[in-house]
Formats: sequence, C-alpha cells, structure tokens
Amino acid sequence: MKHLGLLAFSAALLTAGKVHAETDTTPVDDIVVTAQKREQAAQDVGASLISLSGEAARERGISSIEDLERVVPGLTFARTTAGPPVLTLRGVGFYDSTLSASPAVSVYLDESPLALPSYLQVGVIDIARVEVLQGPQGTLYGENSTGGAINYIAAKPTDRLHEGGTISFGRFNTLEAEGYVSGPLTSTVKARLALKTVQGGDWQRSYTSAATNGATRQGAARAIVEWEPSASAKLALNVNGWIDRSDTQAVQLIEVACANASTCVPALQTYPTAPSNARAADWTPGYPAAHDAFFQTTLRSDIALSHTVTLTTLGGYQRFHQDKHLDEDGTALQALNFRQLGRVESFNQEVRLAGEAGRLRWLAGTYGAWQTSNETFFGDVVDGSLAQPLPGIMPRFTTVGGAFRFHKRDLAAFGNAEVRLSEHLTLIGGLRYTNSLQTFYGCQLSGADPTLGETLAFLSAAARGTLPQIDPVPQDGCIQIDAATLKQGATRNRLAQDNVSWRGNVNYKTDGGALLYASVARGYKSGSFPSLSVSSSIQFAPVTQESLLAYEAGVKAPLAGGAVRIEAAGFYYDYRDKQVRGRVVDPVFGVVEALVNIPKSRVLGFEGTVRARPATGIDLSVSATYADSKVQRFTGYDQNGALSDFAGSAFPYSPRFQMVADAAYEWAIGKGRRAFLGANLTHHSATSAGLGNDPELRLRSYTTLDLHGGLRAADDSWSLSLFGRNVTNAYYWNNMYRFTDTLVRIAARPVTYGLMLSLRH
Repeated sequence: MKHLGLLAFSAALLTAGKVHAETDTTPVDDIVVTAQKREQAAQDVGASLISLSGEAARERGISSIEDLERVVPGLTFARTTAGPPVLTLRGVGFYDSTLSASPAVSVYLDESPLALPSYLQVGVIDIARVEVLQGPQGTLYGENSTGGAINYIAAKPTDRLHEGGTISFGRFNTLEAEGYVSGPLTSTVKARLALKTVQGGDWQRSYTSAATNGATRQGAARAIVEWEPSASAKLALNVNGWIDRSDTQAVQLIEVACANASTCVPALQTYPTAPSNARAADWTPGYPAAHDAFFQTTLRSDIALSHTVTLTTLGGYQRFHQDKHLDEDGTALQALNFRQLGRVESFNQEVRLAGEAGRLRWLAGTYGAWQTSNETFFGDVVDGSLAQPLPGIMPRFTTVGGAFRFHKRDLAAFGNAEVRLSEHLTLIGGLRYTNSLQTFYGCQLSGADPTLGETLAFLSAAARGTLPQIDPVPQDGCIQIDAATLKQGATRNRLAQDNVSWRGNVNYKTDGGALLYASVARGYKSGSFPSLSVSSSIQFAPVTQESLLAYEAGVKAPLAGGAVRIEAAGFYYDYRDKQVRGRVVDPVFGVVEALVNIPKSRVLGFEGTVRARPATGIDLSVSATYADSKVQRFTGYDQNGALSDFAGSAFPYSPRFQMVADAAYEWAIGKGRRAFLGANLTHHSATSAGLGNDPELRLRSYTTLDLHGGLRAADDSWSLSLFGRNVTNAYYWNNMYRFTDTLVRIAARPVTYGLMLSLRH
C-alpha cells in the first residue's frame, strides 16, 4: 500500500500546477548527451540513460556522488566506515572498504576514469551535466564494468569572457561557495578556472557527553586549458584536485554483543545504545579529523586525420593520499579504533580512432591502466572482548595493525560499429578484450604490543605439533598464519585473468519519433584482494572476476505533441561469480571474514520514466525502478558462523523498489524577473546491509522530500533561492555492520535548509 500511495502522489504531481499556469503546452526539452561518443538526443540512445544538467544539479543541491541517488532511480549509495562510497545500480555493486578495490559502477570525469571510490569523497565541481548509463559497459571507452557508468562532463572554456558563482549558507553554519572564470587567452587558447569550498560546523552530538562532531572542511579546484592550433586539431589539459579535512562521521551503536562474552568489559557491556535521532552518536574523545587529498591531470587530443576519421588520445594520472581516524565501535571506549593511512597512484592511457563510411559509424581503440597502492592501519582495541586476558592461555593485548601493497595492470582493446540499415532500423555491436594482472602483499603487523603476535605464534606451533618450540615474533613483523605451511609470515599472491565482453543492440525508430530497442551485453568486473585485520592467510585470498549477461528491451516515445515523453524498459541479468564480503573457514581459527564469489544469481526488473510539460512553465517527471535480485546458488557462512544456504536471498544494498518524482513551476513576476518553485521526492524500499535475511542488518525503507524556491532574472544573470533538504526530517541509515563486539549503523543527515545566491556574467 505504501508504494501505491507514492505512485498516487506522483500522479498528482503530473497534474498539479495547472490552475495558475498558462494553458498552452510546449514540448519537453530534448536532452543532448555524449554517451555513445557523439552528441545526440537522449531519446535516440537505445539504452537506459539518465542525464542531468549542471544547472539543474545545483538548483536541486546535487553536489556529491551521494546526492545522485535522489535523481537516479535504481542507484543506491552506501557509506563505508573508511569513507569510500559504494554505488549499486539495479542491484549490481561491490561493497568493500579496501582502498584499491575497483567498483562495479565506473565513474569518469570527461571520459577519464576516477578509478577508485576514494577519489569520489569530494564532489565534482563546475559540471555541465552528468550522465548515468545502466548495465555492462566497456566497448566504447574506459574500463570494464558490470553495473554501469557515471560520466561527469565538466563545463568547458568559453569563447568569450564569462564569470559566475554560487554561494549558500545553511543549517549547521554550512558555507558552500563555488566560482568560475572562463574565456580566451589568445586567438587559439582558452581556459576555465573553477574553485569551491565547503565549510560547516558540527552536526553530530554525543548522547553521553557534551562533545560534538561532524565539521566539514573541503576545498576543490580545477583548471582546463584548450588549445586549437588548427581547424583539425584540439588539445585539452585538465588539472583538478581536492583536499578534505572533515571530521569522520561517527557511527551509532545499535547493540553490544561481545564476541567473547566471558571477557566483555563491563563498561562496554552496559553501554547505552544510540537514540533514534540522526544527530545522536558516540565516539572516543580526542580523535583528530581526516586529512585526505586527491590530484588528477588529464591530457586529451583530438586530431582529424580526414573529413571522416578522428584520432583521440586520452591520458590521465591520479594521486590520492589518506590519513584518517575511524571509531568503528560506536562508543567512547577503545574497543575498535583505527588510524588508516594510504597512498595510491594510478595512470591510464587510451588511444582510439572513430570514423564514418556511408551508413557505418565505427570506433576502435586500446586502453591501458596501471595502479599502485599502499595501505596501513593501526588499531586500538584495549576495551575489546577479544583483547582481554584469558588466564593461563593469553595475556591482554592492546593494538592490532596491518600493511598491504597492491599493484594492478589492465590492458584492453575494444571496438564498436553502428550500421543504419534503413531510415528506421539501426544495428550496433561492440567487442572488448581485457587482460588483467594483480599482485598483492599482505601483513598483519605485530606492532608495538607483541602479545597478539606471540599468541598467534603459540597457535602456529600448536597447529604444527612443535610445542614447546615457538617461533620468535620480530618487532613489526607479519604474524598471520599461512594456511598451507601453518607458519607465520607475509602473504604474497597474484591474480591473472582475461575476458571478452561484448554488446549488441537493435534500434527501431518509428515515423512518430518513438524508439524501440533491444540489447544483449556481457560485462566483467576484475577480481580483488581485501585489506583486513586477519589471523590467517586464507582471509587474503582474492575473489575472481565476476561476469554479467544483461538482456534489456525498451521504448522511448514522445506523446501529446511532445509535451509528454515516456521511457520504459525491462531487464534480466544473469550474474556469475558475484563478489561479496562474506566468510570462509580457516583450519586454525574457524569462520573468518573474507571476500567470496557467489556462483550464480540473477536480477529481474523493469523501470519507467514519464516527463511532462502540461503547461508553459511546468516541468514534471516521475521515474521508478523495480529490481528483484536473487541468489540462485551459494552456500556459505553467516555473520554468526553458521553454515547457510543463501539461495533465494536478495543482494545487499539492493532495494526492490525505488522512485524519484520531480516537479518545477516557473512564472514571470514583473519586468525581467521570474519566480520558481520545485520539489523532489525520493523513495527506497527496504534492503539489507548483508547477504541473507538477517533482521539485524535490515536497512529500512525511507522517503525524503526536498523543496526549493525563489526569484531569478529573466536572463539568468542572478538567482536567489531558499532550499530545504529532507524537509520531513526522515530518520534512516544507509549502512550498518557488525565488527567483533558491537552492531552499528551510519545514519543519513537530518533536515538541512538555507539560502543560495547565484550570479553569472
């Protein structure tokens, strides 16, 4: 009934506002996209595609990757404890907090990959638009992906001098300012510079003390320089980066359930749980803010070799530095506190040719990517139950730590061809070969406190039957037990795999302008190594590559003279070896956390969008996605260590039903001014933060409402508006997890509101 009520509300949006609006209708605007490497109307792309202009994004408060789920149906955002976001499209995503873990949903800035989720912690600034493609990608450019691709298109340098900016001030003393200047430097060179800062006060409050947390301190910048030495050549240099010194969000304690009840610290065992309030949380006093930084530079060249053939090269370099403190137990105690350090360098290079020959459009290219990352963590666990002494067996230990090194190399060749057989019928086919090699080094560090290392040395000797001889534990040495030799030491491994992904489309355009399409595509996501606090090398085993065979059929059609546009699609995903965070059995320690593959699963669903302009000044849209994800074959261990058959379980972070509804009304008031009002409604049905039907990990359904309104100049030279986000103050959370002694959740922000001024010249 809840879904029926939301749909009824959406239907009301599609008829609202007619009383005060002019009665004549105008066609819904065509949205121009470049999803297929050329400019075309979104209505002519035979695929599920969402596009949002930069102006619409700013007006609706879409400033980060997290905000996109408010405008993209089928997209789910989850925050990890370490900060990197996890994106899931139509049930396809990969949850892992490892710094080097590649996502199932690829993200790009002007076609250059933002290869790791950590690169997305601060929003992309000064964008012209963002495009979201659903389903397997990789035959046109960039990286392989199973879930889809998000491409941010940056605002480009202009032929004339332009400058502008937006400044807003809102709840929690949050000041957000973004500005740009753009124009020619010489007759052949033009440039654009954009800057942004976000400075906000604490929004979280301790429920056991007077402490506060949650300040935002972010800065970002980008410079684009374009040089056109001739009519047939163009070079573009993009240099951008950000710094984030914000507080790490504190988690909320749901339950204390010590891993070892007999050694549970009394202060932890009796710790009060968090109230049902988005702002309430607890954390260990004195933890400093994070200090993360990202830098990227890309160089693109487009050279016309003839009237019909263009050579494009695109190279990119990214560097990321991480230094943050994480309090993962949700208390003021030190049951599970970490300092996480990391560095990543990545480089990518693409070369492609594109051309036309009669009714044929073709593209062929090569792609290479290299990535090196180093990750280290140090943890304080003095109040954890597993760290407490066991008389006659194990003394108390206070710290844990780990060090990891990853190297990845991807090489690929791809091609795509589009043949227009007639005025109505077009066939599209694409092919890609990818070869991937990863190497891994993992070490559970002994650290300054040798107790844990000595305990594992004792267990190692016992497992080998060599007691009373116990191997010495070197300071800062590797203390995990090798599953094969039962001795302590570093873990080294490699994973080499290749694959062939492909796509086929049939598009049919009717005389009335409707597009009917059908597609089948196979995509891959590369394997991955985890970074975990481990006792055994078996936990460092990688997951192998996953594959997805996607079937989709849909229609895009104008109605009522173009005043209404509809899109509808049905899809079926045959999913093999899906990668998830799960558990495995270790011969010494029993059930332990690790990455695992689900042999066979599927996603079945449909989605639809209606955009309408029932009267001049009124723009309405409703989009909904239904995605039924299901494990078909997998037996593994649940969070309590019980062997379980997960067949029939839904995927984590995959709500079955999602909906986005948007309404905007604009009208003239006086000379040279216009007033505007807007509303955005988002709904996600319930899902889970883990595999299976564990009620402890249930993420309940939620609905949010955003509002904005104000005045603007008729020529858009200025606008002044009020905004409210999550105005009903819905309390919900986008992630929860259990680590050793506590079950915690990560709450979404409460209602925020403020005033925004935009100027442009």
